Amino acid sequence: MTSDVSKVSSEKAALSVEETILGQSAWFLHERGDVQAAALLLDVEGIEWSPGNRFGDWMDARLLVPGWLMDRFSEDLLAQIRDALLPIAERNGVEAHSVYVGPALPDVAADWRSALQGRLTADTTTNHAARVTDPKPELRRDGFVFDSCEEIRVYEALKRAQAALPADATISIFPLSLGRVGVGNTWTPDFLVVREGRAGLIEVDGPHHRGRLAADGTRDRHWRNSGFVHIERILVEETAKDAELDALVRTFLKRLRTH
Repeated sequence: MTSDVSKVSSEKAALSVEETILGQSAWFLHERGDVQAAALLLDVEGIEWSPGNRFGDWMDARLLVPGWLMDRFSEDLLAQIRDALLPIAERNGVEAHSVYVGPALPDVAADWRSALQGRLTADTTTNHAARVTDPKPELRRDGFVFDSCEEIRVYEALKRAQAALPADATISIFPLSLGRVGVGNTWTPDFLVVREGRAGLIEVDGPHHRGRLAADGTRDRHWRNSGFVHIERILVEETAKDAELDALVRTFLKRLRTH
């Protein structure tokens, strides 16, 4: 027992102040019911502190995230994160007055030009998730690499629905399958699901879809013209409980079967 306690204490001591603040903020947001904001903090690679004014009287917290994820941090969600993180930072000895998002800059070497040229010319488009060069362990499931924890929640709900179906009437689940659509575009739906000869799509909508209703509608129309009988858009941030997500998936599968 003593060795176990020492191990836990050692692991806790190894956490940086920034990682402690991120972890406590994420768990606090989750317990408060702000699951979307909590999930976003999983994608934060670190915190940088910068002086809040020219005298350095206080600090501002810059959350470092991959550039292609920055638009997911809407002002509403950033406000939820700010309300949680600032008092938690203070309790950890850091007085900060503001929280904002900045890009996590990649490490580069002297040969970065040739390395990037090789990446640009290589045929690496195996699926949508291939753009993640070093995915975090929490974004991996069953050999797949997902873009977000919201997608993983939908994947787990689809797996639960799959397990509940009889073997002779099951479904196939294809996460992030890259495909060329009839209009000549190369797109990646979040989930392609096949049931009894009918193919449907699930798109996991989040704050990054706000303001893109027209573009999403056009894409959905092209999907339907290409043979997909049903398309479901799931706003995961409004489904705090797995039971709610399971109900949405069951409704999708029912519509897929009857269309």
